Amino acid sequence: MPQPINDNSTDLAAADRRTLAALFEHPTAHNLTWAAVVHLFRHLGSVEEKSNDEFAFQVGAEHLKMRKPHTKDLTAPDVLDFRHFAERLGRSPNHEPQPIHSDGTAPSFLIVIDHHEARVYLIEAGSDPAKHVIRPYDPHHFLHHLSHKDQSRERGQWAHEDATFYERIAQTVATGGRIVLVGHGEGKSSAVHHLAEYLSTHHQETYKRVTREVVADLSHITEPQLLAIGLRTLSA
Repeated sequence: MPQPINDNSTDLAAADRRTLAALFEHPTAHNLTWAAVVHLFRHLGSVEEKSNDEFAFQVGAEHLKMRKPHTKDLTAPDVLDFRHFAERLGRSPNHEPQPIHSDGTAPSFLIVIDHHEARVYLIEAGSDPAKHVIRPYDPHHFLHHLSHKDQSRERGQWAHEDATFYERIAQTVATGGRIVLVGHGEGKSSAVHHLAEYLSTHHQETYKRVTREVVADLSHITEPQLLAIGLRTLSA
């Protein structure tokens, strides 16, 4: 297993060392470029461009699929994804990264989820919420073609068909502060229920940071209204 490195590591060029350090900055870096991160992980392993701006990062037995952002700079959730990837490789600074600000607060997460997608909002003091969308693996476009009637009937079944959907969400919110879950429906028909169950089973420390589960009609609520729910709940 690769060993953790520090700023004096000799196996990385100076530019790559700066990129690695930027992945672990707190507050989250907002000027870290996609090109710089690709250069770093291409040096450590391989980076393959797929279709639709999707890239596959492979270092040893670890792999990560990411979609190239529309701008040259990474979003905050993108930075977190690459940070967790680097941690799995042992390529993290010697101290354990904890996203804590100077005022003692940590960035929080609002997760809005159904069985079609999860919208993960990173909420940091002094910054606009950053959104990261995660979707289940759906090679046959089953979800896309469901009618509205069939969709409600199948919701409870789909959750069990792609555990990686919930694992990717868990990795995105692995470090940080409080978490609020918002979803449609209740009980086993709710993706919130399945996500909470997955976290409590596989990521207990993350599950302890879930402060509330909120039921909302996602088909009739706007993004500003969702963010208002999250901010109101987190500030309570």
